[in-house]
Amino acid sequence: MNQKLLTTILLSLSFVAGVIGLHRSISESDVAGNYWIFMVSLVFYLLYRYKKKSGSA
Repeated sequence: MNQKLLTTILLSLSFVAGVIGLHRSISESDVAGNYWIFMVSLVFYLLYRYKKKSGSA
């Protein structure tokens, strides 16, 4: 798979998971219940950073 496409997909998934977590936290007034969504977003972002850094080296 193209590295640039993979990094774009990972960044997009990170952003979408963050927005979904934020929306659910506001609508349900429960950040702790949606903590796992923010962690999924963080994992996608960390994978994005890792792929971006290893791809340019």
